[in-house]
Amino acid sequence: MKVLLIVALALVALTAARPSDVIDIEQDHMEHEQEGVPGKAVEGEYSWVAPDGNEYVVKYVADRNGYRVVDDNVLPEFRDAKPDGEAEEADDE
Repeated sequence: MKVLLIVALALVALTAARPSDVIDIEQDHMEHEQEGVPGKAVEGEYSWVAPDGNEYVVKYVADRNGYRVVDDNVLPEFRDAKPDGEAEEADDE
């Protein structure tokens, strides 16, 4: 009997500790999915289709360290801020 009770409690604890869906929204031009424990730690992804037809996606984590974007295609890649040719001149000196 005690073994059955311990197994049942372990299953309840395992189910409670497993990340669960917090948000799961899907509409015509946007989606938002999030799982985890609200108020503790969640991770998610949202996406939308812009008027120009491009789909943008943001993946994030929100936990005790704050909200952090871990991957996205929203902002273009950063390239060297120097105009063309200046980087070569600096190397010649």
